[in-house]
Amino acid sequence: MRKLCIVNVLLVLTLITIGCGKGTLENSTLVQATCVGVIDGDTIEVLIDGQIYTVRYIGMDTPEIDDPRPDIQAVAEEATLVNRNLVEGKAVKLEKDVSETDRYGRLLRYVYVGDTFINADLVASGYAWAKSYPPDVKYDALLKDLETEARETYLGIWCNTTVACDIQITNIFYDGIVPSVESDEYVEVTNTGDGPQDITGWLLIDFSDGNPSFTFPSFIMASGERIRVYTNECHPEWGCFSFGYGNAIWNNADPDTAALYNAEGQKVSIRSY
Repeated sequence: MRKLCIVNVLLVLTLITIGCGKGTLENSTLVQATCVGVIDGDTIEVLIDGQIYTVRYIGMDTPEIDDPRPDIQAVAEEATLVNRNLVEGKAVKLEKDVSETDRYGRLLRYVYVGDTFINADLVASGYAWAKSYPPDVKYDALLKDLETEARETYLGIWCNTTVACDIQITNIFYDGIVPSVESDEYVEVTNTGDGPQDITGWLLIDFSDGNPSFTFPSFIMASGERIRVYTNECHPEWGCFSFGYGNAIWNNADPDTAALYNAEGQKVSIRSY
């Protein structure tokens, strides 16, 4: 309840100005609509002047229901249910940022029910990641702050529950030396147990953004062995594992999180900095 109050107070005090006859945000016009369907945690259908439109929430992203990881899939299902309870069948207000639609033809909008900022509520409750979609960045700072609080209190996708396992993420080198692309960044994984461990098919992912990810090929880690998954470099002495990603993955200025899943999709290790 405390997080919901924070979202509402921020909305009322710093974002919203309601006038008689129509609602407006600073430098924005709110469009009145009715939510007639909920597709998932961040996508709904609305009725405007007799026509149905699909609306994609901006500034955030909820997990996909078909995610292979059971814990994330569970959060995706819960996010859809929570979103449905928040908006379905209700009068909503839609705020445009810069873009009108995405490549799928969906309206890109911030969504409100009464004084509740739905995009922010889902992030604050741990059902969504704050995610920037330039040029639609008006509330990026607010949403990032709410994500940080959800992460620090282990809500939703930030739940720290893991399956007991000797394979652990032991280091994230996030400030690479290679200019711009920082291809030399890496995540270090260690077998802390007394015996070998088969990690074939295990998944390492940038948990904060939901991507990119790396799936381990056939590999058995010896007891005490350390391996590294680089952003876009191959180092044979560390296993020659790489995301093969052309841009920097790990944030320098903001906290970031890596997660490791076993071949059954169970989270075995999570590490933030």
